[in-house]
Amino acid sequence: MSAVIELNPQQKAAAHYRGSAKSLLIMAGAGCGKTRTIIARTSYLIRSGVEASRILMMTFTNRAAKEMKIRLKSEVGPASYKVQAGTFHAFCLRVMRRIPTSFGIQGLNVIDVDDQNALMSLVRRRRFGKKDKFIRKLVPKAAELIRYYSYCRNTCQEPIEYLSHHSDLSREYIGLCSEMFAEYQKLKLERGYLDFDDLLEVFGDVLAQKAALRKDLAKLFEECLVDEMQDTNPLQFKILKQFSREGVRLFCVGDPAQSIYRFRGANFEHVYLFDKLFPNSEILTLSENYRSYQEILDLSNWLLGRSPLDYKNRLVAHRGNVGGIPELVDFDSQFEEASWIADKIIAQHESDTPLRDMMVLVRTAYDAKPIEAEFLQREIPYVFIGGTSLTKSAHVRDILALLRTARSVEDDLAWMRYLQLWPGIGPKTAERIVSAILASNATNGLEVLVQRLGQGHPGVIGYKHLIKTATVPQKALEIAIQTLAPVLESRYDRWHFRQKDLELLATVAERYKSLVEFIDAFTLEPMTNTEIDRLEAEDIVTLITVHSAKGTEAPICFVAGARQGTYPHVRSYGELDSEEEERRVLYVAMTRAKNELFITRSTDYRSGFWVVNAPTEGEEYFLAEVPQDLVDHKIEGWSPSGAAGLTSLKDIY
Repeated sequence: MSAVIELNPQQKAAAHYRGSAKSLLIMAGAGCGKTRTIIARTSYLIRSGVEASRILMMTFTNRAAKEMKIRLKSEVGPASYKVQAGTFHAFCLRVMRRIPTSFGIQGLNVIDVDDQNALMSLVRRRRFGKKDKFIRKLVPKAAELIRYYSYCRNTCQEPIEYLSHHSDLSREYIGLCSEMFAEYQKLKLERGYLDFDDLLEVFGDVLAQKAALRKDLAKLFEECLVDEMQDTNPLQFKILKQFSREGVRLFCVGDPAQSIYRFRGANFEHVYLFDKLFPNSEILTLSENYRSYQEILDLSNWLLGRSPLDYKNRLVAHRGNVGGIPELVDFDSQFEEASWIADKIIAQHESDTPLRDMMVLVRTAYDAKPIEAEFLQREIPYVFIGGTSLTKSAHVRDILALLRTARSVEDDLAWMRYLQLWPGIGPKTAERIVSAILASNATNGLEVLVQRLGQGHPGVIGYKHLIKTATVPQKALEIAIQTLAPVLESRYDRWHFRQKDLELLATVAERYKSLVEFIDAFTLEPMTNTEIDRLEAEDIVTLITVHSAKGTEAPICFVAGARQGTYPHVRSYGELDSEEEERRVLYVAMTRAKNELFITRSTDYRSGFWVVNAPTEGEEYFLAEVPQDLVDHKIEGWSPSGAAGLTSLKDIY
């Protein structure tokens, strides 16, 4: 084992805790070393005699789990391999795969959001025939239905109740939606599909109902460490409660000030009211920030201090002061704002600052468009990260569809996608072929393909080769790519870049022992940050949405578009919970900066946006009255007449 990891007093108090509390919450502020503390706690437990295999680490991304395993290995050596670390979804799936009958599961083909949308589209088509065009227009589209249903399930709300309060649908259409949700569930069950929500819901429900199973599973673990506790939704929280109920000790790290995923069902109260939700608990704080200079933290602390809520944590910079405060810069239009950001980046780069050291944060992908246009015009190399994952790219999903047919010949959604890639095969032809495959009792998929398409069809040849090598993930992936590359190249543009994605997949496949494991991993945790991994060595600017920026940092950060109607977003006006989450979104954006922070905004008086969303009395704008000692306020690009008479920020906002 290596030397014990160095900790500050707060981190040491948490990592080496020996008190009587059964549940611990570590309130870890931004940049305060939460991952270091979790690793140190795990290392301490192992050194104290806890068997590594009896330690469970719950994360929200495979990327985070992988990072923890790497860091833990450097601390405790081979013992780290025994620690179970992964996402909530992956843990639930792993257990259910081992004892499916205990969970009443017959099929374990996990489907992602695109497959969910396809299945819900089928439900809509069956429900509304061609004669019901008027009704079809009034009922939400498949993707929206899936979002509604997923949110209901993750927050443990009845669909009718939720839609009655959070949609404009009439009682009749709310009833129709509820019926379609039930039919969607039925179709999944018939096909042996599980969506992401099923993994959590089925797991939690069965543990709650089967005391013996709950006790047996809980006996496997002494300690459960939870990363990003503020991001847990009620389904995940229910699982933690079941473990705690059976005596498993909880060590949860979270920050209420970084709870920004309410739209996914995350419940802010799981951290904010932790000591009330978990009896016999204790709350410790990490407030020493190792990322930013104090001037950046002073502004961030001020933002939280304006809240009616008590976030219970003011950050102090380990690095001290730098001698310069963040800049708050106003513009007459978004285009001037984007131009100024580009100018600043070019000037910094000419002063020997690498482009990779600069990050531009935007509220939404739409807000990024003027900046992207400016970067393209100025030939500033950049990557945009807005939550679109590699495995949601069409060409990657095409490859995965073929692999899924080898995993399960009954996967009709995968068959439909794969077959329609080939010229001359449309939806109706594909549906007939799939029906024949399923009618053959799923034993003669290859024979059906030969009968319908001919032995020499490239789609048949590829499938035949694939099923012979399906036991080796990397080989199976190589064959899938060879089979589909010609048709994909003619189907998609920028093939050179897409081909690199596929080559990357083939390399990553080496890590997996089985095709099922590989497909599960990429379905549960799409490679959202793959482009970051591939491009981090290149000198390019990162343009990123705030919701994608959790866990990232940069020496120089631009928080763009921080105008009225965006922070808080106009849709949150009048609702305290929503407005407070918007405050936390801005806080997360600010605290990504290490050395310099620039906050930019445009008034856009003449734009339709400003006319519709102009501030009215009683509506808060977070940056309306920033103290002069916290920001260097500048006005750029305004005409003399436009700037005349301005004495404070309130004259603008």
